[in-house]
Amino acid sequence: MIQKACKLLLVLSVVGCSKNIKPSTYYTNDFKNGGVERHDGLGFEIPVKYDIDVVYFNDHPKQSYEDIETIKMSGEVPLEDKQTQNGKMLYRGNHQDKKQEILRQMVEKAKELGATALIDVKYSVYSTQTASGFTFTGKAVRYVLK
Repeated sequence: MIQKACKLLLVLSVVGCSKNIKPSTYYTNDFKNGGVERHDGLGFEIPVKYDIDVVYFNDHPKQSYEDIETIKMSGEVPLEDKQTQNGKMLYRGNHQDKKQEILRQMVEKAKELGATALIDVKYSVYSTQTASGFTFTGKAVRYVLK
């Protein structure tokens, strides 16, 4: 009886937590074939609310808007020994906390430009033999009345 109750609680907690997670692009380890498997989306949980609207990928706000500026943040760091094993990469990209911090910085920059929304937000990672890098892009826009 206790086991059934624990299983039910586990299922309910997973379903309840999944409501705040947005679709995302991310990579998971593909141990069977080696390397990684790509999934669409940002790859991390998105905070529910920012000071301005944040719209991901090809979604567009319902309001009319005018473009202000494209915001791009990128970086590259050398691979650490713990990221590879037997010549294969075990993981790449940034930790979820780092991704959220970068997105927060993009939102702040958009606000400084007078934007009311940050749209078409995308995150991508790349790897070379010696480094791992990322690129975050988004378009700062201002809502207009028509």
